Amino acid sequence: MRSGFLSQIAHAIGGELVGADGDALVRGAAVDSRRVREGDLFFALRGRTDGADFAPEADSRGAAATVADRPLDVPTLVVEDPLDALQRLARWNLAREAEDDAAATTVVGITGSVGKTTTKDALATILRVAGKKVSATEGNFNNEIGLPLTVLAADERTEVLVLEMGATHPGDIEHLCGIAPPGVGVLTAIVPMHLESFGNVEGIAATKGELALALPDDGAFVYPLGVPEAATGLGKKLGQRITFAREGADDADLWASEVEDIEEGLRFVAHFGDRSAEVRCPVFGTHLVPPLLAALGGALALGLDLDTSARGLARLRRTGLRGEIHRLRDDIVVYDDSYNASPAAVAAVLRYGADQALRQGRRFVAVLGGMFELGPAAREYHREAGRLAAELGVDLLVCVGDEARWYAEVFPDEAILFEDSEAAAEKLGDHLRTRDYVVVKGSRGVGLERLTRRLRESLALV
Repeated sequence: MRSGFLSQIAHAIGGELVGADGDALVRGAAVDSRRVREGDLFFALRGRTDGADFAPEADSRGAAATVADRPLDVPTLVVEDPLDALQRLARWNLAREAEDDAAATTVVGITGSVGKTTTKDALATILRVAGKKVSATEGNFNNEIGLPLTVLAADERTEVLVLEMGATHPGDIEHLCGIAPPGVGVLTAIVPMHLESFGNVEGIAATKGELALALPDDGAFVYPLGVPEAATGLGKKLGQRITFAREGADDADLWASEVEDIEEGLRFVAHFGDRSAEVRCPVFGTHLVPPLLAALGGALALGLDLDTSARGLARLRRTGLRGEIHRLRDDIVVYDDSYNASPAAVAAVLRYGADQALRQGRRFVAVLGGMFELGPAAREYHREAGRLAAELGVDLLVCVGDEARWYAEVFPDEAILFEDSEAAAEKLGDHLRTRDYVVVKGSRGVGLERLTRRLRESLALV
């Protein structure tokens, strides 16, 4: 963030200084007292604990003040709601930059049911390779707390701010766009997720469509061909719309052909209008083509050419637990895509694993955790995935967690059920054979990364 005096910030967010030096220089923000640096504002949020209890630690680490809903025994900026104050500070910081055209930051908002992080990582990589100063969401900082922290953590020289925008309820994307108004929007996909909150896919589409509706009239929107109209903000005047699709979609503006797995990762040819460029990207799985196309579309919307954007993807390194290949003892291969799961993502990983196992002549083992927040249709979504596993020739199905038992209900061959990831981590190695191809996929809460870690330790190459 741009530094500013504490008194200036107090005025901007509507707070009152109590025992604090208005001339203190503020350089950043934190919500975890352990991460406070000299000159930071510490925002005392309420959650499982009261952040105000940690104000003394933040003060000892050099906080300029603690932002709290009441005066404390340390320098305090008193506000009605510390979370709202954090969000207002982020918005004010971006507005200050917008007043200075030379320093204005372009905000790219990325949302979608799946593929957000891959798209974010890919777009940030493309832009950096092209010489742009980029700041981007780290980890899962894509909500009402993480997004303003990402804005405030950005270097003041940042040219492009690439922000993941997650949603678990209607109105969430609109709210995030109010904190960091985007100039470019990217929608990755619409698939069933968080149905307990949204009710149906149309509800998801309408919520994701809040991104398009938040764009300015001269903004640009990138989205998959064929998603529900509610997701695209149709009727909203925009400067540019770019649709993307995989092979065979003649009506898309941006599409892929010649998609293939290669030893180094993934290869395809990207087409945009009458231009084309080869993409070679060190990630594994043809199901990653759509989020990579979304990233290419975002780069094109920001003014980069197709060749430059395609070259940038060669430098991509994905965030952990998303399509990582581990080669273990006894020639066992593990494809770890355990970060999260939806019906569409599970299906994509099963298809990828089946293809790799067949090509390489290996036994196919699928380790599947439950898929969370699918509402009343949860059991049927799991059963659909179980039937697909059977159709694709899964040789051994490993089900982890309570919901995962539904996979096994319709799987006719060998299936093993584990109560949780700890039990699976303890025993799975006993069921593996030489040259197995193992895919690992499940919702974040299942914790399948612990299973993968145990396999990597117990079956490490000597």
